[in-house]
This record gives sequence, structure tokens and C-alpha cells, in this order.
Amino acid sequence: MSVIETNCVNGLADDVDEYTADHPGRPPFPAPNGKLVRLPVAPALREQRILAVEFRSPDGRHWHSIGGGTTVAAAIEWARECCPDGTTWDAVSWEDLYGK
Repeated sequence: MSVIETNCVNGLADDVDEYTADHPGRPPFPAPNGKLVRLPVAPALREQRILAVEFRSPDGRHWHSIGGGTTVAAAIEWARECCPDGTTWDAVSWEDLYGK
């Protein structure tokens, strides 16, 4: 009588390797002691607005910037901080990219 020994490529028994059974092209997730480790869930973030803002300087220059914040005013202020120094930038228009 002859015996043929078979080994899994990844070292796990077929019934333990449920992840790669569904996705044969992907490697298995390592799990300490073979147990699933659930990560803590972070609390929901506060609402956020992302805006594309157009600015104009008193000397007629234009600048486009993207800003974010919890309010429209905060998003515009963040976008204004991204404008070049040396002049005052007034927001002339904005467009919502994300948020309500």
C-alpha cells in the first residue's frame, strides 16, 4: 500500500481557510490563534462640507481652492488659507463637492 501526502500551499487546512475558498487568488488573513479579531468601531463623524471656492483679489486676480469644514463658512475659510499670500482674497462663488 502506498500513501500520498498532500499539503495546502498556505499551510492551513481546507476547512479553516474559508477566506481563500471564496477568493482563490487572494492570500488568507492572518489571525492570532486562528480566531477572528474584531476591531473597535469609531463613532460617526460630524457632518462635513467640502467646497470648490473661487476667490478674487482687489487687483483682479482669480484663485480656485478647495476647503472643508463642518459649515460652509468654515470650508470657505480653510480654502482661503490655501490662497497665495500678499493680498486679500474675497470668495465670489463656491460649489458643493461633498456634504449637504
